[in-house]
Amino acid sequence: MIGLEIRIDIAPGKRLEFLQTADTLLEQNPAEGTRCVDRGVFEQHGVPNQFLWHEEWEDSASLDARLASSDFRTLLGALRVLGNTHDMRIAKIERRSNPETEE
Repeated sequence: MIGLEIRIDIAPGKRLEFLQTADTLLEQNPAEGTRCVDRGVFEQHGVPNQFLWHEEWEDSASLDARLASSDFRTLLGALRVLGNTHDMRIAKIERRSNPETEE
């Protein structure tokens, strides 16, 4: 799996607009033929208006399709209007089983 993370600082007066926009964007179905495993927005505890946009994709081809999509350009445009994007990371995600929970 491969993940995409974007750290965002939202302007104080734009918080509600950001949350509404995030809800709308997260409700959209990923492009046909891509395999999205998980998507979400998380707020940094103790740091008002700092968020993490997180997506997990089954493979790099699915993420590449996402990055080339008009939906992704819409996301980036919304983030530019509503706040500052600090960094965007793409990382390989490895799932490991917990030996303590295995039978």
